[in-house]
Amino acid sequence: MKKWFLLFIVFIGLSSAYAQQPTRISLLSSDQVQVTNNNKDLQHIGHPIAQHDGSTLASDSANLNLKLNTFDAFGHVVITQPDGTVIYSDLLNYDGNTHVAVLTNNVRLVDKDGAVLTTNYLTYNTSTKIGTYINNGKIENKGDVLTSKTGYYFVNTRDAYFRYNVVITNKDAVVKADTMRYNTGTSMAYFYGPTHIYGKEDTIHTDFGDYNTKTRQAHGYKNNLYQQSTKFLRGDSIFYDDIKGFGRASRNVVFLDTGSQKIMLYGQKGFYNRLDSSALITEHPYVILLTQDSSKVDSIYMTADSLYTRLIEKRNFVRVSMERFDPDEGETVSDEPDPADKPRRLLPVKKPAPKVVARPVEKKKSRKERKQEKKNKKSEAENPPAPAVDSVAVKSPVADSAKVAIPRVRPKTAAQIADSIRVDSLRRDSVKLSLDTTKTRIVLAYHHVKIFKSDLQSVSDSAFYSYKDSIIRSYGKPMIWSQGSQLSADTIYMQLKNKKLDNMLLRRNGFIVSTEGDSLEFNQVKGKVITGYFRNNELREMYVDGNAESIYFIRDSLLKPTSLNTTTGSVLRINFGDKKLKTVTGVHKMTGRVIPIEDAREKKLKGFLWRPKDRPKSKDEIVPPSPKKKTPAKAPVKAPVKKPAAKPAAKPTGKAPAQSTDTKKPAAKP
Repeated sequence: MKKWFLLFIVFIGLSSAYAQQPTRISLLSSDQVQVTNNNKDLQHIGHPIAQHDGSTLASDSANLNLKLNTFDAFGHVVITQPDGTVIYSDLLNYDGNTHVAVLTNNVRLVDKDGAVLTTNYLTYNTSTKIGTYINNGKIENKGDVLTSKTGYYFVNTRDAYFRYNVVITNKDAVVKADTMRYNTGTSMAYFYGPTHIYGKEDTIHTDFGDYNTKTRQAHGYKNNLYQQSTKFLRGDSIFYDDIKGFGRASRNVVFLDTGSQKIMLYGQKGFYNRLDSSALITEHPYVILLTQDSSKVDSIYMTADSLYTRLIEKRNFVRVSMERFDPDEGETVSDEPDPADKPRRLLPVKKPAPKVVARPVEKKKSRKERKQEKKNKKSEAENPPAPAVDSVAVKSPVADSAKVAIPRVRPKTAAQIADSIRVDSLRRDSVKLSLDTTKTRIVLAYHHVKIFKSDLQSVSDSAFYSYKDSIIRSYGKPMIWSQGSQLSADTIYMQLKNKKLDNMLLRRNGFIVSTEGDSLEFNQVKGKVITGYFRNNELREMYVDGNAESIYFIRDSLLKPTSLNTTTGSVLRINFGDKKLKTVTGVHKMTGRVIPIEDAREKKLKGFLWRPKDRPKSKDEIVPPSPKKKTPAKAPVKAPVKKPAAKPAAKPTGKAPAQSTDTKKPAAKP
C-alpha cells in the first residue's frame, strides 16, 4: 500500500513537470501601483485583481514580480477558477511558471458542487486543479466531515486521497482508516488499509473495502469482521446494509455469539439480520455442540443444507413433551403427536377459543398426575384424617367478632401514598421487563441433516435444537446409529444435561435393528414409543412401550444362529454393553416363543429398514475442507515432436544439401 501511495505522489509531480509553456500574469485592476527603486520589475499593488490562464487572483495587497512571473498576495486572498472553484486564504505565493499556489492560514477551498476543504497550509495547482495539504486538513461534503493528516484533492474528478489518521464523521457513523479515497460526488469511500466503521449499533472492520455514506452500504474484501454487541460475522468477503440491518458473507464464513448462550456456526455463505439477531448459514454449514464425559471432552457435529439460528422469547417457546417410560412404575406412555413436532416454523401463540357450553369430559390424566394420586391414596390409608366436627354444634362467635378492630389500610400521610404508588409501579415494570428480555436460542437445520459424535451418528431431513431444554429434535425419517444398533422412528429426541447425552425418545413407529459381525440375521425391536438412557454419553438401556415386538437370534459358541426368540407384549427392556445390544427382556404383559432356526419363516418385523450406507463415517463428512486459494493457470507445455525414422543415405550428387527453412520453437514455459 505504501508503494501505491509513492507512485501516486510521483504521478502528481510528473503532471506538473509536463505542463505547457508558462504565460505571464496580467494585472486587471488595482487601487495603486508602486514600483521600487531597486527593482523596476517588482510592483507593490493595492487591492489588485490579476489573471493567469483563466484563474483570477485578488487580495488586499500584493507584490507582482514581472521578471519572475510571481504573485505574492496578503489579506483576504481569493482565487477564482472558470469551473466555479474558489479558494480563500490569508496569504498566497503564486508561481505563474508552474501554476503552483501556496496558500497559508485560514485556507478554504470550495468546489462548484459545494464541497469545502479547510486547512492552514495548502499547495494548489491551478492547471491540474490538484490541492495538497500535509499538516492536517478537513473536507466537508453533504453532511460528511473528513479529517486526516495528509490529503490530496482532485477538483476535476472530485476524488480526495487521505493518509494517516483518516476519520469520516456524519450523523449515522464514524469511519476511521489509515489510507482512504473519497469521492465528493458519489459519497463513496474506498479503504486501502485497516479500517473501522462504527455505526449506532454495530461495527465493521476491513483492511480493503468501500463504504457509501449515503446508502450506508459497506463491502469488505480482506480481514473482514462484522460485530453487533456479542455477535460476530466473518468471511473472506462481506457486505452490510446498515439501513436494512442485513449482512452477507462469503467463503470461510463464521458466525459467533459470545453472549450467555454461546454458539459458533461455520460455512461458505452466511446471512445476518440485525433486527432479530438471526443468522443463516448455507453452502457446507455446520455447528459444533460440546459434550463432556468423565474422562474427555467430546463434540457433536451437525450439518445440513442450511443452518438457521436466532433468539426467541421464552414465553413463545413450545416445550416438547419428554414423557418417558418409568421402569419402576410400569405404566405405558402416550404416543399422541406432540404440539412441538413442527420442524418447519416457529409455533405462534394461540389465542383462546371462545367458550362453548358442552357436556363435561373427563380429562386424561398424565403419568405424573396418576403417580401423585397413588401416593396420596397410600398416604390417606396410612394416616386417616380426623373426624369432621359438626358445624351446628359449634357456637358461632358472632358477638365477639364485633369487638375486633378493623385494621387501618389508608396511609397516614401523602408521602406514604406516593411511596406506595412508586413501589407498585416498580414491581409492575420489573415484571414486564423480565418477560420482554428473557430469551432463548434456537438452531434449525433444514434438509439432509447429519450428526456425528464419536459413539453416535444420525441422519434426518430436518432438526431443531433449543438452549431452553437442550433437546435435539430430528424430523423426516430420522435414524440413529449407536452401540452397534440402528434406531429409527417418526420423530427422535435427544436431550443433553450438563454437557452430556442424558436420554433419548423415539416417538411413534420406533424400530431398533442390530446384527453381530457380518451376519445377515438381524435382531429387531419395535414399538410405539422407545425411551433410551445414557450413562457417560453411552447408550446403556432402552424401554419399548406400546405394541412391543422383538425378534432375537440365539447363537452358539461360534456365533451361528440356532433358534429364533419372538416376543410380543406391552413393554420390553433392552440392555447394551461393549458397544452392542446385549439382551432383550420382557417387563410387562409379555408372551413369547422360541423357534428352531430351520423352522423360522418370518425373520423380519413389519417396517424393517437397514441403511448402513447412510451412516456418517467420520466428522470429515460434517466439516468440509477449507476452500483452497486459486492459483494462476499454467501455460500448457507442448509435447515433444517425434522425429521420423532415418532414411538410407542417398548417393552423393556433388551438391550441398539444401537447408530446411523450418526452425524449432521452444516449448512454452509452464
